[in-house]
Amino acid sequence: MQFIHLYFLKMNLKKLTSGFALIILVFTMASCGGKTTKTEKETPVAEAARMEVSIGGMSCTGCEQTIQTNIGKLEGVKSVKASFTVGNALIEYYPGIVDSLKIKEAITGSGYTVKKFSTVQMEEVSK
Repeated sequence: MQFIHLYFLKMNLKKLTSGFALIILVFTMASCGGKTTKTEKETPVAEAARMEVSIGGMSCTGCEQTIQTNIGKLEGVKSVKASFTVGNALIEYYPGIVDSLKIKEAITGSGYTVKKFSTVQMEEVSK
């Protein structure tokens, strides 16, 4: 008699586990809605502009990474290359999306100072 009772208990446990797994699967699909959580930046049609920013306070490669990361987070920034040895950052950006004020705020918000902004021509970047 006890064997029959354990058999039915085991069968009900399997059904319960399968049902629970199905509920988790349905909940996961419903909550995600089939959408990915990562959004990709759209590439603007306009050509990117380039600027050089003279930055004060950088003293190591960690500073370079901080500048590159914080400016790179801005929507409309295509690329950033910072150099603590030169004390500057070369930035490619889309002027219709981000402006120099937002870039300056990203730099000063990181704990560095902006000394000077200057426009860079494409030929100067490739040298």
